[in-house]
Amino acid sequence: MLRTLLLLLLALALLPAAAAPQLKVRRHSSARAPLPWSHALQGAMVELQRHGAGGYSTDDTAKQALKNAFRWDEVRRRPRFDARTARPSFCSAAVYAAVLSALLRWEESRGQRLISPEAWQALLPQLVPDGVGAWGYANANGPGYALLIARLGAGVSFTDWAQARPGDVAKLWWNDAIGAGERGHLVVLVQDEGEQFRFWSANMARDGQNAGYGIRRLPKSAVRRVLFTRITQPAAFNNAARLPNEPWLTELMSSDTDWPTCCAMLRLQTRRN
Repeated sequence: MLRTLLLLLLALALLPAAAAPQLKVRRHSSARAPLPWSHALQGAMVELQRHGAGGYSTDDTAKQALKNAFRWDEVRRRPRFDARTARPSFCSAAVYAAVLSALLRWEESRGQRLISPEAWQALLPQLVPDGVGAWGYANANGPGYALLIARLGAGVSFTDWAQARPGDVAKLWWNDAIGAGERGHLVVLVQDEGEQFRFWSANMARDGQNAGYGIRRLPKSAVRRVLFTRITQPAAFNNAARLPNEPWLTELMSSDTDWPTCCAMLRLQTRRN
């Protein structure tokens, strides 16, 4: 019953999703309209949720599970995603799995290759330190995910709740620290409810809800800082093969920074969009 309710909430809260077409990259099919990014992301989240919560962990078991969920297809020269394998999980792994799965859905709906094999290889999750490769950005403390999207040229970031829409990724901070001392969460916004909001991520067990993938509701007053990131140009993930490592994010594994430095690193990506 709980699983059914969560799937229903995702379907109702996000924009209506079209059914994901089969992968066809050698010719364009006019039988289906290309998926908007929001629909592709919703489909990816529902697919992850469909297999249950799956447990919450931040150790190497969860990191290896994320890595194993994306298997390289030598024939099609792109990854295949197995949502059943991506568990247990943690917040940044859940969001990254959903984003990469959505990118596969988004590209395949267009019937042509838009992300090169080299870019797909660069996007695959690896067991690497923060700041190394695309996954090393997304998994980093501070504004790691937002910096990834900014460096790829794939979207915009902002801090105003009034601009936020379902499907935006949000970095939530529970305390004032940014970096090694922070306590935070990476989530996908499901619904702004005024003084409260609902989000999807991999979460710790709480209030009778199982640990792992699921929807939670929190008062906005529980959040000390929020940074939203919206993907507006999915094709820009093709730049992943040229993404440089970012030592600043690596340093945030053991040190803190401040918000003005984050804004400078984002190169004004926190402006209103």
